[in-house]
Amino acid sequence: MGSSGVGFGASGGAFRLFVTLGWLAVIGTAFVLGYQLAYHDAENTLIEMQQLKADRQSLREALMTAEERIAGLEQAQSIDREAKRLAQAQLEELQHERHEYAKQVSVLERLIREGGGGVVQVQDFKLWETGQSREFGYSFTVTQLIPEFGQTLGRVSLRLAGKTVENDSVERAADQLEGAKPAVHRMQFEFFQHFSGAIKLPEDLQPRTLTVEIEPTVKNLISSSRTFGWEPEPWNPEPGDVPQLTQPDGVGPG
Repeated sequence: MGSSGVGFGASGGAFRLFVTLGWLAVIGTAFVLGYQLAYHDAENTLIEMQQLKADRQSLREALMTAEERIAGLEQAQSIDREAKRLAQAQLEELQHERHEYAKQVSVLERLIREGGGGVVQVQDFKLWETGQSREFGYSFTVTQLIPEFGQTLGRVSLRLAGKTVENDSVERAADQLEGAKPAVHRMQFEFFQHFSGAIKLPEDLQPRTLTVEIEPTVKNLISSSRTFGWEPEPWNPEPGDVPQLTQPDGVGPG
């Protein structure tokens, strides 16, 4: 009976060893399978990350290309607007010159039709900022076009035209503007006369043009006028660059 007990104990130990080895095999197999699965997942994840990085780079490049195209379109649109603005300004200038030539032809036709007399021309017009709020200086020369005409007598006045803040058209003579120096010029010369002065704009006026009007006080002199666009030169603080006013009180030659 003792020998059978020993035999049973030996067989029981072998069974436990076999079970232990079986579990170890199962655990080992599970570990190997888990490692292979983890490696496979990690490899797939790495591939996906590389693909995402490539997609991200492609999107960045596409975004940069789109931004460059937008900037190019905006620049082209800006150039088109500037070209249109310049063309419009040149057209207005040409129309203004055409209008002035037409007026000169009309004056000459009147001179011929009325059988002689004198006619003057306004030239060398300048307009600039004075450095004072809404004040502008100006100068021009009036020349007699008819040789040996004699004394040219009359008055020279200025007239502003523009828009109000409500976009209504408005005209103001210089003698209607507070601060005009002088309000009216007196004209008296044989060949030419230089005029200069200053005007101060009212708050509600946005000027577009400035017209120099010649009003003769002798019968054989034809009245005339010339209109200039409102294009003042910026203020230059150097005193030598700004002509002095020649007629501050409105009396005497300009």
